[in-house]
Amino acid sequence: MFLEDWHTHNKLCRHAEGTIEDYIKKAIEINLDLIGISDHFPYEYLENSPVSIEEVPYHEYAMRLNEVDSYLSSIEKLKIKYNNDIQIRTAFEIDYFRSHEVNLEKEFYSRVDKLDYILGSVHVLHGKSKLFAFDDRRFLSMYKEYESIDSIYLEYYHKLQHMINSEKFNFDILSHFDLPKKYNKRANNKELVMNEAIKTLELAKKADLTIEINTGGLRKEINEQYPSEEIIKEIFNLDISVLLASDAHHPNDLAYEFNKMLKLLKKIGYNQLAHFNKRKRTFIEI
Repeated sequence: MFLEDWHTHNKLCRHAEGTIEDYIKKAIEINLDLIGISDHFPYEYLENSPVSIEEVPYHEYAMRLNEVDSYLSSIEKLKIKYNNDIQIRTAFEIDYFRSHEVNLEKEFYSRVDKLDYILGSVHVLHGKSKLFAFDDRRFLSMYKEYESIDSIYLEYYHKLQHMINSEKFNFDILSHFDLPKKYNKRANNKELVMNEAIKTLELAKKADLTIEINTGGLRKEINEQYPSEEIIKEIFNLDISVLLASDAHHPNDLAYEFNKMLKLLKKIGYNQLAHFNKRKRTFIEI
């Protein structure tokens, strides 16, 4: 059985520990067959857009634009160095903003031919008074501006829906599908929120996206993978492909609780996981 971790970060993003090579060495040590290097694409592309990105500490969330090329070249060198030990894939996790497309095209898509896959994510909502980085603990007080946690979930899923429907935001894997629960913030009206989640999944199916099973939530207050077992069952019923992702922010996070997730996926009915190379998806058996 192959073990592959498709979502990892490193010190370039300013909120993770370890170099890219540290993660690769750890992946080899724990017998991973593949590691995806998928650090956050810079938020700086938003500086001259209608989005007032200054409302969040975006310099603490991602690498700088002037580091992108060295990030890509470093991975290419490490692919050669560790060619006989492990498969290495090149990626970015990119946050979606509806007004971003012109800036992102200028800064990003000229480099897209060097990537094996792209993670599409939402970490920032527009909020009631200003931009709201809802998965940053420093913004927890802003939860009170909403009528209920359900309103945050609905805004989140609406933004995921816009991301999926965007003709210019090109990505392969939908990340941490129910991220608003991170700080143990569960929906009050579960039926309302689940209905919106299912609408989002249906769009993901239509767009032929893959959804990650992200074990990062097992290291947070919620103590549950993203997404929940209930949502994974809906993903399976819609015949949407999945893969495993640790969302590692330290080399020791790699493949976190993957055996537990494999058991869960098999129980639900999955017998294969998605695999990417040069933006092309194939499958491996589990």
